[in-house]
Order: sequence, then structure tokens, then C-alpha cells
Amino acid sequence: MKDSSIWSNTVNLKKFPTLDKNIKTKVLVIGGGITGILCAYELKKRNIDCILVERDTIGKGISKNTTAFITAQHELLYQDIIKKHGIKNAKTYLRLNLRALHEYRKLGDTFDIDFQNCSSIMFSSESKSTILKEKIALDKLGYKTEFVNKLPLKDIDIKLGIKFNRQGKLNPLKLINVLSNDLEIYEHTRVENIKRNKAYANNHIIEFDKVIIASHYPLIDRTGLYFLKLFQRRSYVVALKHRSFSDTYCSVDVDGMYFRSYGNYLIIGGNDRNVGRECKCSFIDKIKKLYKYENIDYYWSNQDLITIDQIPYIGKYDIFHKNWYVATGFDLWGFTWAMVSSFVLIDMIEGKRGIKLLSPQRFWIKKQLFVNIGNTLKNMITFRRPRCTHLGVALKYNKVDNTYECPAHGSRFDKDGKVLNGPAKRNSDSTIFNKESVFDNMQKTKKSRNILNE
Repeated sequence: MKDSSIWSNTVNLKKFPTLDKNIKTKVLVIGGGITGILCAYELKKRNIDCILVERDTIGKGISKNTTAFITAQHELLYQDIIKKHGIKNAKTYLRLNLRALHEYRKLGDTFDIDFQNCSSIMFSSESKSTILKEKIALDKLGYKTEFVNKLPLKDIDIKLGIKFNRQGKLNPLKLINVLSNDLEIYEHTRVENIKRNKAYANNHIIEFDKVIIASHYPLIDRTGLYFLKLFQRRSYVVALKHRSFSDTYCSVDVDGMYFRSYGNYLIIGGNDRNVGRECKCSFIDKIKKLYKYENIDYYWSNQDLITIDQIPYIGKYDIFHKNWYVATGFDLWGFTWAMVSSFVLIDMIEGKRGIKLLSPQRFWIKKQLFVNIGNTLKNMITFRRPRCTHLGVALKYNKVDNTYECPAHGSRFDKDGKVLNGPAKRNSDSTIFNKESVFDNMQKTKKSRNILNE
């Protein structure tokens, strides 16, 4: 079994130089995942001078671990959007994602990215009611859908499902490879700070007129209060040999899973949890128990950013920097929203108005905000160690992944204190980042107390 995504074994990504001089550009794009690549590609299409910088190598962050569903069907969200934001905004949400699909379809006609048209099905094995409500909501939007009552997968019985026709799936790294061909990209170029129209990276200065911050977690999260407006969730994925099927399937049940095929492989995702919450069992063990699949070929995990109202932030970074733009908070639907970001943000750079529904400055006093604040304060005042190098929040040990996790903002560290996921940027040199000295000692202490009590 390979501890890597199936995509990483299908593509050798191109290499790019490291920034070694001061440069100027019209638009600076920070982040070499699919969002940054699509934004840079769209800028080039419109003959706007741009440079993209990536702190590591392109496509090797969140993008390589996606399942690459391309769909406007984001769980059962339309009934919720209509209730909270009205029919007009729900239509905008649907229109933007259908346009993203159209743009991917055009890329699939032009490049070899394994794009396939397929249907997307959301289903429940427990209840029909939420599916029926979503159908009513979509009927109000004038979007045609169909009911589904069975899946082409063993051991999965469903109550009801709802189908979106003409959605898509692709190979994410093949897409990044072909789009990066003619772009000016600098890898291993970490932007440490941005001030006004200058970015500081590798002891050099990049001057720009406008900047798009397309890093997974916003680069400067205090500005714009993104550390309060976002939280992170992890999900786990396996791939194994299986007969092929055309469509994609996603359960809306608590602890549900999602399925797609790629060639002669079945890809299964699930075991979703907020970072810092207990991981009760390994996803591999869960799959083997539920579906009796023994021969798993690939295993990997991913981390998604979620906004407090589940709608992404795509627009002006904050009210103080008129030439800074951001794209973040895509939840599980990163590839669809990455494409939306590319045409929404480049339209704004060319002088058009942004999309109010996606504005990072929209009203954000929501229940989840107080959950985020409470979580932060609770874990900042505890005396538990080690602590995150982002804002000093106490970390929790995840014994399944053998990692330390920030329950407030989602940073992760390995057992030696190396940053695995941001927003933390600095490794910790604390000797307490050691499984033997923390977790095992806690277990020994607990056993000692039990013996004394006996």
C-alpha cells in the first residue's frame, strides 16, 4: 500500500526555478495549488502580466490529495442558502458553479486531463426527508434533477438520492501540469510578509500592482480576522482495484462517505472530522470492516478550510487593502470553487464588481464564530503542552495519525514538531514533541494511578 494519493503516481510535475532576484509584475499570485494555477492561467489568457510563487512545489499541497469531483451539487446546501440568503443568492451560487463546470469541460476538450462527464448523486441511507427538501429547493431554482434509489456499489442500501446530470471528474495533477506550461512560476519561494504593494520572499522583493492570495490558509490571517472566520476539517481517502462506474456518489448522512472511480480504481473518502477532534479509528480499518475490502493500494488524507456559513470567501482581502484579493474556505468542493475564483477575481482585477454572496466582508456574526472563539480561548488558557506556533493554542495528540493538532485553527505538527499544515509557519523545537514523552507517559501515569487505587 502506498501512503500517497493515486494522482501523485500518475504525473511527474514540471519543475520551476527559485526566486533569486527582485522582480516586478502587474499581478502577483501566491499559491501553486489549483486555485493559484487557474488564476494565473486566466490572467495570461487575458494578457495581464503575472507571476506565481509557491513556497514548496506546485500541486504538492492540498491539490494532490483531492478527489477532484467537479460538481455544483454541494451536499444539500441549496435549501439552506434559500432559507438564509434568499432565492436570488441561491441562483447565483448555482450559476457560478455551473459556469465552472462549463470552463472545465472546455479544458477537457483542449487538454489531456482525463475529464469525464458524469452525474453527481447525493444520497441518504437513513432518511428521505432531507433529500425531498433539497429537490423542492432546486425546483424553486428551476434546476432539473432526478431521484435515485440504488447505487452500483455492494453493501450500500439507500433510502433516496438526488442526481445532477452533466457534472464531471478529472485528474487534478494532469490539469495543473498542462496549465503551468507557459506560466512564470517560482517554486521554493516562501512569501514571509506583504506590505502595501511589496511581497518579501527569499530575501528579495516582489513589487506588484495587485495580489491574489490563493494559499490554502490566508497568508496574513490577522488582517481580515480569518483566524476567527475559518475552521479546518480533515478527511481520509483510499483507492483500490474495482470495476469502473461512471458517476460520483456522496452520502449526506453523519459519518457518510463519498465514492468515485478512476480507471480500474475505486476511490473512497470519509472519516471526516474537525482538526483537533478525536480520531477514533483508522480509515483503512473502517473500510475493511464495512466493505470487506482488504487489498487497498493507496491511502492518503486531506484538509479543507470551511467558512462560518459554508460559503467561500472570494473577493477583496479586507477593507484596508484595495488591491489585495483572496480565495479560500472551499470546504470539500475545492476544484469547483477554484475555477469560480479564477473568473470572479480576474473580473474584479479588470474593474468589474465582485459577487456580494462571496465577499469576505459579508456579515459573519454566526453561531460558528462563537464556537471558534470559545475553542480558541479554551485551549489558549489551558496549561497543556506542546503549543501551536501560530497563536500559542495548546495542541492535542492524535494517536491514529501520530500528529499534534491545533483544535482552534487547524495547524498540525509531526512528532518532531515539524509543521504539516498551517496556519502555523514555524516548526517547534520543543522536546515535548515526542510521543514517548507525552502520550506514553500519560498512559503510564494513568496505569500507575489505577494500581494505587486498587
